[in-house]
Amino acid sequence: MIRLDKFISDSLVVTRKEAAEIIKRGRVTANGQVIKKADYKFQENSVVIVCDGKEICFKKFIYIVMNKPEGYVCSTQDKKDKTVLSLLPQEYLNKGVSPVGRLDKDTVGLLLLTNDGDTAHKMLSPKSHVSKKYYVECDREFSQDDVTVMRNGIMMDGKMTKPAILEILPNKNTACITLTEGKYHEIKRLCAHCSKTVTFLERLTFGNLVLDNTLKRGQWKEISFYELKSQIE
Repeated sequence: MIRLDKFISDSLVVTRKEAAEIIKRGRVTANGQVIKKADYKFQENSVVIVCDGKEICFKKFIYIVMNKPEGYVCSTQDKKDKTVLSLLPQEYLNKGVSPVGRLDKDTVGLLLLTNDGDTAHKMLSPKSHVSKKYYVECDREFSQDDVTVMRNGIMMDGKMTKPAILEILPNKNTACITLTEGKYHEIKRLCAHCSKTVTFLERLTFGNLVLDNTLKRGQWKEISFYELKSQIE
């Protein structure tokens, strides 16, 4: 059994106080009957809940994709820098949403945030081999030797890196690099090993999730679990 105010709060991502006010104003029905009591309880998936004429489906977890801007850190709090969570409404923070993995402060692009810990763990687990593709600009041109070096791997943190796919773009100072692991500053360190300094880095994909070009830097949108689940199966 679940309370109506909690159901509304979780499903519409509003505070419990806001949910209670919505209910009090008679904007919610259960199986066609107007319910004005916030503590009304019902069995999930057995009652049709409608708010303002629109049926509400229970949403246990939240999944957000963001086009991360430069200058923000991927942590829940930081004493010196702005965090990506500061770009979200407080209601999402109240639901425990946090970044899945990290992008460096100066790295931009696709970032996934959720309060679904199991899914986050699966997407970050080395056993899942979820790939991540990045667009990179360097101060020097890439070469075929670099392609070989990144494919073969280098010693990093006491272990050989897994094969990285380097695709050199027409402007040879630019490339796309695909990783299947998430070592600290891996792309910057791979490029440094090849005598190059990264000047710009953007994540384009995370598994089958692709950066939405309609999202400007700092913008975000919710996605459903069904849009995400193919990444962890």
